[in-house]
Amino acid sequence: MTRLSYQTLKQLPDEVATASVDPTSTQIGIVHLGPGAFHRAHQAIYTQQADTEGRWGISTVSLRSAHLKEALGQQDNLYTLMVLDNIPQTIVVSALKEVLVLEQDREQVMARMTSPQTHIISLTITEKGYCLNNDGTLNLKHPDICHDLVQPDKPVSAVGLLTAALKQRMNKNIAELTVISCDNLPDNGDRLRDAVQLFAEKSDQALSTWISDTVSFPNTMVDSITPASDDDLQNASREATGLDDAWPVQREAFSQWVIENNFSGPRPAWENAGAIITDDVRVFEKAKLRILNGSHSALAYLGSLCHLKTVYEAVSHDAMHTFLNKLLEEEILPTVDASDALNPEHYVAQTLTRFKNQHIQHLLSQIAWDGSQKLPPRLLNTVKDNLVANRSIQLLSATVAAWMVFIIRSVQANKKLVDPMEDVLTGIVKNHDGEASGVANALLDDSRIFGDLTQHIDFRKTVLAQLAIVATIDKQNASTQLTALCQ
Repeated sequence: MTRLSYQTLKQLPDEVATASVDPTSTQIGIVHLGPGAFHRAHQAIYTQQADTEGRWGISTVSLRSAHLKEALGQQDNLYTLMVLDNIPQTIVVSALKEVLVLEQDREQVMARMTSPQTHIISLTITEKGYCLNNDGTLNLKHPDICHDLVQPDKPVSAVGLLTAALKQRMNKNIAELTVISCDNLPDNGDRLRDAVQLFAEKSDQALSTWISDTVSFPNTMVDSITPASDDDLQNASREATGLDDAWPVQREAFSQWVIENNFSGPRPAWENAGAIITDDVRVFEKAKLRILNGSHSALAYLGSLCHLKTVYEAVSHDAMHTFLNKLLEEEILPTVDASDALNPEHYVAQTLTRFKNQHIQHLLSQIAWDGSQKLPPRLLNTVKDNLVANRSIQLLSATVAAWMVFIIRSVQANKKLVDPMEDVLTGIVKNHDGEASGVANALLDDSRIFGDLTQHIDFRKTVLAQLAIVATIDKQNASTQLTALCQ
């Protein structure tokens, strides 16, 4: 079958949406670090729909893998987005103008990041890509950060790369730049700004000051469930477009992008594509991290122990659904304040409806990745608020216990843990021969994950009490044990 390309765009069926401008003439104005599925299904399509002048093409940079460059390079960097709902939608995205790989294309990457035409640098590098400590500050002992402090001209971390590019922009007097983090971190723009400034301070105080005075780092909140691509998606894309696509992406119909109104220089009119530009992102961010992402983590770890595979399967399981409702209503919702911009109860109802979309096969195994990084913003901050207010942490603790048992069972089954603390977690399990309470206590002692909760006796007791039930969960007794957790 014919491959997707500029030449074959005219062969697309009328119902397939494309850009409103000629993609062959679009100029690059954005550099994006981390071209994963989420960016290609989210920020890229917002940009395509907002760019009516052809000035906001994206140069996307992979910090590690060359797979996407190889896949999209043979099709003019076009790809298909399948929006999955009762009435699906197919969009061919042409916002990406090139895919660069840091190690292969260092000079070109730096040229793009320091170009006067580049006014936006955005990132989707996941929580672990920021190399932060538990308290949100830059981890100066992280191997990638240590490398970049010694070899600043050959950075391997996003923070090191940004700092190197900003230094060149300062030296060339090229300002008007906004750096936009699009990852699930509280105060993501503030944390990235602080990390970059601290890194810069280690070698050049003047650079740190210039960054503070010149570059904007708006906070953002991003949301759209984006399952991993698979063979079924490729087949669906081929059927919808009549063309082969080496790497299509898919997402649900719901999509949200909230950006703090804090920019330096020009930007795409993303609000014309549905983005929300606001002075206060935190109300949206807190609701998303705690309600949606917190629920996702509960489903991922408890659902995996029950041998469930997807979010849809998990919320369709009666006992799991009951657990989730109780978790949301009694332990998460009380920590999310209502505002003129957001009704938390409505957000919960909307979230549960999204989870019940049978067209989205969102794998629990994918959501379970990087638990050591995701627990603090998704669950542990909620635990802290409830402890201060003397509210229940029973089901939050059960979810933490489920993560621990998930780690134990993964190690015992010789399954690779996708987590930046893989070696630490594996070592703890092996040191305690997989004995649940021993593993749990060792994990609860690790301040890199639990921060000051390592010293909270009531939290530890509640986790260990719930662990006694969680450690026994299997496919056969799932309903009984999930019900017991709610007692």
